[in-house]
Amino acid sequence: MQKILVNNDALPILRSGLMLKGRILNLRAENYLSRIKKFEKKYKMKSDIFIEQYRQGQLGDDEIWLDWLFVYEAYGKIIEQRKIIAGLSL
Repeated sequence: MQKILVNNDALPILRSGLMLKGRILNLRAENYLSRIKKFEKKYKMKSDIFIEQYRQGQLGDDEIWLDWLFVYEAYGKIIEQRKIIAGLSL
């Protein structure tokens, strides 16, 4: 674990900034998860199956598949960022 020295005056600013970032990430996660569920319902396929088939080249490169892939990967990155923020101690 890496430690960063922070002036006591800056600590409340960092905490509030992280809280705000956490809220933004939560909203984005909800949005992306909603979109993922719509893809899954529309195409009657879970995302993990979609990803597997897409990466094996079974679905082609239609724009809809690229949209689903983007949303799925963006959701994953947001979840990673939320875990990082949750692991911080100030």
